[in-house]
Amino acid sequence: MDALLLEHIPGLPEKVLIEVGEQRALVMPSAAAARRLADLVIGVEDPPDGAVVRTGGAVRLVPAEGGLLPHLTVLGNVIHGHTVAHRVTRQTAKDLSVQTAKWCGLEDVLARYPHEITSGRRRLAGVARALRADPRVIVLEDAGGLPTWGSLLSLQSNPELKRAALVLITTDAERTTGFGDEE
Repeated sequence: MDALLLEHIPGLPEKVLIEVGEQRALVMPSAAAARRLADLVIGVEDPPDGAVVRTGGAVRLVPAEGGLLPHLTVLGNVIHGHTVAHRVTRQTAKDLSVQTAKWCGLEDVLARYPHEITSGRRRLAGVARALRADPRVIVLEDAGGLPTWGSLLSLQSNPELKRAALVLITTDAERTTGFGDEE
């Protein structure tokens, strides 16, 4: 198992396997169930009796609004994601973070603060920050009123997205359009 295995989780098929490089949307019946599933996958909640949650490595959560630190620029947020996970020089972290941000389409907003950019760009900056931590699984939270993840992310334009399993957790099946295979 390379990325994420879920078995016997209420509200999901009996077995869900998501490999590195795959995008999968999981539609839950309520916001509370979606939050519980996200907490299970990221490891802050224990699975129910008989359930299995296995990951092939580190897991990162991208909250619906991007989860950025408001006092850091977009580049500062992406670098922060990198330096928390790796022991490298600040210049190396910056160089790698700039490349990741460019692949996420953020090159024109690197010096801006989260409140100065659109919600879609905040979401992309959250993904760039998560990618710099080199996770095997990235959990994407969803919320109505924000751009859909399917409209923002493209495996073809960002080669770094192929290094992780991307799991969208939502309550609205219509918001999964363009994002992997819905369960």
